[in-house]
Amino acid sequence: MKKTSKNIVIIGGVAAGPAAAAKAKRINPDLNITLFEQGEFISYGTCSMPYYVGDVIPDYQSIITFTPEEFQKKKGCAVRTLHRVDEILPHRKKIIVTDIKKNKSSELPYDQLLIATGARARMPNPAWINARNVFSIKHLRDSIALKEHIALHRPQKALILGGGFIGLEMAEALSKSCPDITILHRSPLPMTTMEVESQKIILDELKRHRIRFIGNAPVSDIQIKDGLATEVVTTNGIFEADLIILAMGFEPNTTIAKNARIRCGASGGIVVDSHMRTNVDNIYAAGACTEIRNIISNKPIYLPLGHIANKMGWIAGENIAGESSEFPGVVRTAAVKIFDLEAASVGLRSAEAELSGFRVVTESVMAYSRSKSYPGAKPIFIKFIMDKLTKRLIGADLIAEEGAASRANILSVAIQNQMNVSDISRLDLLYSPPFSPVWDPILVAANRSLKKLS
Repeated sequence: MKKTSKNIVIIGGVAAGPAAAAKAKRINPDLNITLFEQGEFISYGTCSMPYYVGDVIPDYQSIITFTPEEFQKKKGCAVRTLHRVDEILPHRKKIIVTDIKKNKSSELPYDQLLIATGARARMPNPAWINARNVFSIKHLRDSIALKEHIALHRPQKALILGGGFIGLEMAEALSKSCPDITILHRSPLPMTTMEVESQKIILDELKRHRIRFIGNAPVSDIQIKDGLATEVVTTNGIFEADLIILAMGFEPNTTIAKNARIRCGASGGIVVDSHMRTNVDNIYAAGACTEIRNIISNKPIYLPLGHIANKMGWIAGENIAGESSEFPGVVRTAAVKIFDLEAASVGLRSAEAELSGFRVVTESVMAYSRSKSYPGAKPIFIKFIMDKLTKRLIGADLIAEEGAASRANILSVAIQNQMNVSDISRLDLLYSPPFSPVWDPILVAANRSLKKLS
């Protein structure tokens, strides 16, 4: 492989951007790489932020992998924080970038460019965030500001708008400091990315910890007076609060890409091929600003998760450096901690699988995480989602106080390798009373599912 000196511009410094920069520079040290980030921080774990707000992680510095200075020194890439890239000019192979501190714009050339602008918090009215007691949890500065607000004002009544991953994590994070917490969700049950049985278990866990859940309550407005939000208006009532958390999901941050006529898909995410290339020459994209292929349905999905962004960044970095690497897509494996529960989902939901053309068969079991005779054994709920024609496992939910997340990883491997249920039933899983019974819950679910399939 011939290595040549090129100017590489990377837009975005949280996950995919730093991963691509470090990988490309490692492969080809002759590259001149400049990473632009409009915030003050780079390379941090966004998924850790609710635990910082909830004091599980006491210091936000511990969720930062590299400061800009460390990244520049250790990885050999120039880092420009507080610099906003306003425009990409593909026909001239230049960008227009603004130094936010100096309020000064300039044009800079590139040979290859990576868009890693990530996601932005979804909110029907962007003006809501201007209220002093309304917060989103997207950037590290958001969580720092929220934690400072809680310490200073000690809110007594919090509203969380959204009952997905972030909303549930924030409910637990606020529960130690705020006595009255209500989740407002547009759907009847929390966690719409899981099966109904799982959603009901999660709802019971919220109630057990005195979190009020109001379903069928899409938000239409937030009333703001003298810079403070006072009420949230929904189709299911009006709710007062002195603290409001926007947790209504994320959407791809692709304005700069669309303005450069870079193709975006139905989800709004940038369309990339397996090499992370866009439809515009010399421009790549990776991370939460892109669509990604689900390898089960072979359809594009939007999946703004940090570990996926890092993997995509690595692939983009390798290709920018002159190699030919491909990203195969994702199974979609995710988990959330909800007070004492681990809730994990893998692959397709049953309704989603039906829309993708599968003949869906499901089976649910309740087993135990350890040998029942061993102290601390906990019930574990597993639901298999299968294709009747091929008898393959195509999705699963797992919920338990222990062992759900680790077993979800096993099922993710099984789905990625297109194992059928019979194959899964013959897996050589460990038996040790402190960790697993003779028949691991996965084997129990597989054996029960075989009867259903036959």
